[in-house]
Amino acid sequence: MIEVADFSTGWIQDHFKSRDGTKIFYRFYPVPAARHTVIMLHGYGEHSGRYEKFPGKMGRLSAQFAMMDFRGMGRSEGRRGDVGSFDDYLADVTAFVEHLRKKYSIPPKFILLGHSLGGLVAMCWAMKNPEPVKLLILSAPFLGFRFSRAIRFLNRLILFFVPGFVYKNPVRSRVLSHDPAEIAVYRKDPLILRHISALLIEEFARRMEILRKQPILSVPFPVHLLAVGEERIVDPDRVRRFFDRLVAPRKERTIFEGFFHELFNEREQQKAFNVLKTIIEDCV
Repeated sequence: MIEVADFSTGWIQDHFKSRDGTKIFYRFYPVPAARHTVIMLHGYGEHSGRYEKFPGKMGRLSAQFAMMDFRGMGRSEGRRGDVGSFDDYLADVTAFVEHLRKKYSIPPKFILLGHSLGGLVAMCWAMKNPEPVKLLILSAPFLGFRFSRAIRFLNRLILFFVPGFVYKNPVRSRVLSHDPAEIAVYRKDPLILRHISALLIEEFARRMEILRKQPILSVPFPVHLLAVGEERIVDPDRVRRFFDRLVAPRKERTIFEGFFHELFNEREQQKAFNVLKTIIEDCV
């Protein structure tokens, strides 16, 4: 594997192998003597390249950033829009953390930030691996579908009769952001995944159901929820109920009124970055 450093942006680009041998692409933004390491997990169909702007948007922040492309997305290996099991994502995060520790000597504790699908993965991973997480940040987390139980039942029927069925265009770009320029970038991005398998939808639904049915939802680390006022992708009521049930040493919620799902790609995205910077700076 060849490590490539982009000196114009400060990001290192490379691959690591997950436990099943799948090559996972990642980006790492090193900062000497950084106070914090932030590991970020992106949304469905996205890739790490869409988050390269984060260090610059938060100015002088003593933090280094690391982000991988989920398997089957971006520049990582794996079946496009499909996965054997949701646990594959969790195993990849574990392998990523191990790789960062071995190659870049990141500190024992780090901040975990997940957006949308990344929020669901981050929540599940942190509950299984709480020790290294000093703060969990959930950005518009994918903790509930907006569609009805009837549609999930239909998806199960499709999965039963046509196991390899694939849906096209699962995300409507016009409800991601109010910014026409950001929407145009999204639509033209060749690395954006624009389909999803019926199996993957069911895997997401099962994992959400597991979280919903947990008798006690308790974590030993602080949690900060970044929510939007005009959510059109995930079910905001499910997210609210989840957060209300969550027991943590400290939990906070910031709602960006008038924002669509992609809060870091909105017209007033700098507001979101300013809040994120404060959250990270205040983390001890």
